[in-house]
Amino acid sequence: MDKRLLLPALLILACASCTHQVQTASMASPHTKTHALLMRQVENAVDLGDGDVEARRWRQRLVANINDLDARLALARLYASRGLPELAIEHYRMAAALNPDLPGVTLLLAKSLRDMNEPVEASRVVVGFTSKHPKESWELLSLQGILEDEQGRFKQGETAYRAALGIDSSQSSLHNNLGYNLLLQGNAETAAVEFRKAIAIDPRSAIAHNNLGTALMWAKSGKSEQAFAEWRRSSDPAAAHNNLAAIFLEQGHYAEARQELASAFEFRPNYPAALANLRLVAAADGGPATPPPSGPNVNLWKRVTSGLTKAMIGKPADPAVVAQK
Repeated sequence: MDKRLLLPALLILACASCTHQVQTASMASPHTKTHALLMRQVENAVDLGDGDVEARRWRQRLVANINDLDARLALARLYASRGLPELAIEHYRMAAALNPDLPGVTLLLAKSLRDMNEPVEASRVVVGFTSKHPKESWELLSLQGILEDEQGRFKQGETAYRAALGIDSSQSSLHNNLGYNLLLQGNAETAAVEFRKAIAIDPRSAIAHNNLGTALMWAKSGKSEQAFAEWRRSSDPAAAHNNLAAIFLEQGHYAEARQELASAFEFRPNYPAALANLRLVAAADGGPATPPPSGPNVNLWKRVTSGLTKAMIGKPADPAVVAQK
């Protein structure tokens, strides 16, 4: 088990929803490939059953008008909800081919490809759009940055995030994503600046508070009290103690990690994340892998930092969950 997955940093995708402008592309006659793809979709869609009134209605609209963007996107969403992501992607791909200048359609296609674990193809789709329309969509540039990060191309990811901020610097999620990218590159101090910008825009952003806590712990100053305070703003005390333990574990400070895990168990006995970290500590220091006996709750603000190495060690955690990169 990779202990980095237990660390608290999260990466979010800054395009949970898009506004689509419905346009009709003019075509003198159906392209051979387009016609073949449409026929294959109509045939495959039979799997949903003739009794599916909703699917049949959207299919009939597409048969009548291949350029009906509303119908195509609705059918793609329906297929995705019915566990047919391949069919959904093909409809999104068709919609993007018929509407190459609509960023929202390209975004839907790229996100679906990413969800299908096709990051290379998703990147190709996004870059194909952003290279032609570099100032059109901060959301697509943010997704481009996320895809670059996930493939280990952090410098390219940073470039994409900064380009997105050049379009709209008021997006909290963009500052968060750039901050996370900088963490992946080992620049914790600069990352903390971006997380603070994200929080200034959206003080309620739990993810930005969470990531700021991680950056503060990985910074050369190693500010554990401030890090704990940020995690406490974004989660409950047990999770905050577990997060601090995870970073102590990553840095090789096993005694401190055990103390934080003990505090986590005081607030939440048998906490699964803390139990997993405790097993990792036990494998590293040879100590017990079972929680200590219950006792009174510890003072949340009494952090033990003596002997904590201030220099950064290794790289920050990979995201345990990719929320809306």
